Amino acid sequence: MKASPRSLTLVSFLLLLLLRLTIHTRAEVITLTADTFSDKVKEKGTAWFVKFCVPWCKHCKNLGTLWEELGKVMEGEDEVEIGEVDCAVSKPVCSKVDIHSYPKFKVFYDGEEVAKYQGPRDVESLKNFVLEEAEKAAAKAQLGIDQEL
Repeated sequence: MKASPRSLTLVSFLLLLLLRLTIHTRAEVITLTADTFSDKVKEKGTAWFVKFCVPWCKHCKNLGTLWEELGKVMEGEDEVEIGEVDCAVSKPVCSKVDIHSYPKFKVFYDGEEVAKYQGPRDVESLKNFVLEEAEKAAAKAQLGIDQEL
């Protein structure tokens, strides 16, 4: 039995759609490396909420899809990015920001660490925390700019 050109086109379209959806749902959490971390967290006017983990950590594994879920929820927030660092691969980054146990969650604004998260591990708590910290950091940065003028 030979497939018709129309059915091949339909299969191709569905495969492309599936690929696009797969890529899109993963894109909300940005993987940061030793090459990208510093530049990304220094982006002006953007708060970065970063998870630091290692693949062998049972506490990191227990997070399951929590970080991806947070990334999806935060997708519409222009001033907040959700990132993750694999400390097994990017050891210099983790050393630089003083990571000694896992998982750790930190907020960065204009290249500076502004907060550590130690609260409940659910999407709503994480979201509320990062939005509050981003607002505080933006206000502090604006105050600094106003004082310079």
